Amino acid sequence: MKNKFLIIPGKFALEKVSGCDFLFPLQGFCVGIERTFSLENIPDSSYIYVNRLLDKKGIEDFRKLLPLFSKKVKGIVFEDLGILNILKENGIDVETCFYGTHGVCSSYTANSLLTDVDTVILSNDITKEEIENILEKVTKKVGLFLFGHLPYMYSRRTLLTNYSKHFSLENKKKRILKESVSKKEFFVVEDEFGTMFYDSCVFDGRVLLDKDVSYFVIDLHLENILNIKEFMEDFFALKAYPNTTDGFLYRKTIYRLPPKGGVK
Repeated sequence: MKNKFLIIPGKFALEKVSGCDFLFPLQGFCVGIERTFSLENIPDSSYIYVNRLLDKKGIEDFRKLLPLFSKKVKGIVFEDLGILNILKENGIDVETCFYGTHGVCSSYTANSLLTDVDTVILSNDITKEEIENILEKVTKKVGLFLFGHLPYMYSRRTLLTNYSKHFSLENKKKRILKESVSKKEFFVVEDEFGTMFYDSCVFDGRVLLDKDVSYFVIDLHLENILNIKEFMEDFFALKAYPNTTDGFLYRKTIYRLPPKGGVK
């Protein structure tokens, strides 16, 4: 795992960046990502990304790609554990990275998964302090999501289509929606496989750059970047980026409401 930075590409030209690899969203196996790549059209020994939760047909379609794996795939970042089973059953030896968006929030969970995969990406829902605590206790190096719009929710349903139909609106596959209570805005993207809700702000976790990890994931597929080399130079120079958030790095996620009356 020489290169620590995995970049999910946007619309920019795919120029090689020193110390980085592209993480190619696999065509037909990603949701909420417009630019995807067929296995045939990516460079040999690449990293691929699968963020769909697969149904029976999806699993069978994935099996059909296996003859190309030995040449095309160096590593795979995935959320559906069925993919891991397929790789093992067929003796496919590639780097495996589990990235369950909200799934790996403790060292216990991480270490359980690390018995079967090479590495995991920690959840975006935990604080900097919690991340540091986990890094001290894991049995292998784990990865961190470092930059990009945080994915908050994924549904297999076509929620924007249903929303547009219910309110008699033009059927758009991208919308900014505001939650009525918190007034929080979400960037919502729909495709044939479902709907993804992203934070409308960009998560900037460069405060974590000093951590010793397996991978840093940088997701640029929603960003309007013209030149990846120039962007990464500014990125490593810690140049400020507009409309950013530190997510949950300094505020704990609410996972249990107090009893009535507010008494804990």
